[in-house]
Order: sequence, then structure tokens, then C-alpha cells
Amino acid sequence: MLSFLSDKALVSLSDENTCASIFQKLKSTYLRDGALNQILIRKRLAMLKNKKEVSMQEHLNEVNGLVNQLKSCGVKISDMDIIVYILMPLPPEYDSTKSAIENQLSEHVSLQFVVNKLLDAEALLKDQRVSETKAPRSELSNDVAFPTNQLTVVCFSFKCNKKGHIARFCDKTVFCHH
Repeated sequence: MLSFLSDKALVSLSDENTCASIFQKLKSTYLRDGALNQILIRKRLAMLKNKKEVSMQEHLNEVNGLVNQLKSCGVKISDMDIIVYILMPLPPEYDSTKSAIENQLSEHVSLQFVVNKLLDAEALLKDQRVSETKAPRSELSNDVAFPTNQLTVVCFSFKCNKKGHIARFCDKTVFCHH
């Protein structure tokens, strides 16, 4: 155990004889389980920002690390609290996934379920980005079958057989692409 400690830490442990006493001394010196430390850790959890260049696994590891620090201070934290800490800082591209998770019945939502859904969503987003870089959309496309800027309405009235009158008064409306 002593081989993993720095020289500075070893100096403060010179009076200790047993592993238990060394561990207790290290715990009392380095483990901060006071209210201030709990507040600071909770603040860090609440202020987390997920940067786009950080993978979902790195984000999950960061949240898990902070949660473990809280638990080591004796704080009881529920899985639902951890889920909230995970979901809060996610960027807008995860909004649909967040919404799907939030609309699940509470008995179906577990920490593992959320982690799996987020990792799946990340994989889909990466695949979507790769697809977009390989085949960029045309400016005219807008991903709709009939773009409105290319659609004209030609109306024929059965009585007058004329173009250009108001479509809602026409018995037959034909959509043509030009």
C-alpha cells in the first residue's frame, strides 16, 4: 500500500504501524465528507456542460465520478437523480432522445436503460454526420417530396375552364411541378 503513495504523503504516515491506521489517517487527511464538499460536488454536477467533442462515454464517466465522490461522502443518491444529472447537460441534438426517455413510464426507466439509449443515440448521430458529409443535401431539396417554392397551383373551373381563380372555390385542383 505504501508503494502507491507520494513521498509527501509518506512523511505524514511515519507514526502509523498498521494498514488500518494508515488507511484511517489517509481518509481523515484527504477525504472531505463535510457539507462544503458535498455542496461543491453537487454544484459541479449541476453545472456540467457536455462539449460536442466529448464522447457520451466520457460524459457518463464524468457524471459517474462525481456521483461516486458524493457517495464517498455518505450521500445517498438515487438512480433517478443520476439520470437527471446525465440528461441535463446534453446538447440539443439529444433532445428527441431525452424526450423519449422522459415520456417512458417511470418503472421502465432505469439507469442502465438511459445509458444504453444515450450510447445508441450517439452512434446514430455519428452515423448521420458521416452520411451527411458523404452526400450533402442540395439546396433545393429541403428533404420534402414537393418543395413549396417549386409548386404552382393551376385551377380549372368546370363551368368557365379558366386559369388563375381562387383554388378554394374550384371543384378540382391540380398540383403541377414546373
